[in-house]
Amino acid sequence: LAFFLSCFQVSTGAYKRQVHEVPLGKQITDPAMIEKITWATWTSILGDEVIGIWPRNADKADVNCACVTHAGLNIVTGDDFGLVKLFDFPCTEKFVSGYFIL
Repeated sequence: LAFFLSCFQVSTGAYKRQVHEVPLGKQITDPAMIEKITWATWTSILGDEVIGIWPRNADKADVNCACVTHAGLNIVTGDDFGLVKLFDFPCTEKFVSGYFIL
């Protein structure tokens, strides 16, 4: 039996990740269910999948944007320091040093 669910995720102003069902908008709070979701795209700076994009001693607002490549193998980020960095995706190990893109 296959179970298909359309979802979207948002990063709130309080730096919380929320996942919602489409089209009802009902929030999914079960971590086991969220973990099973295969995302078609990824632009969130929050979540276990991207914990490694955050530098050591980073302020919550230091990483501003993220986008996973179409192949789903890398994620690129932009930050407050004017840097664009490339990481492997998912990036689940804390404090990974990404590749700087000039």
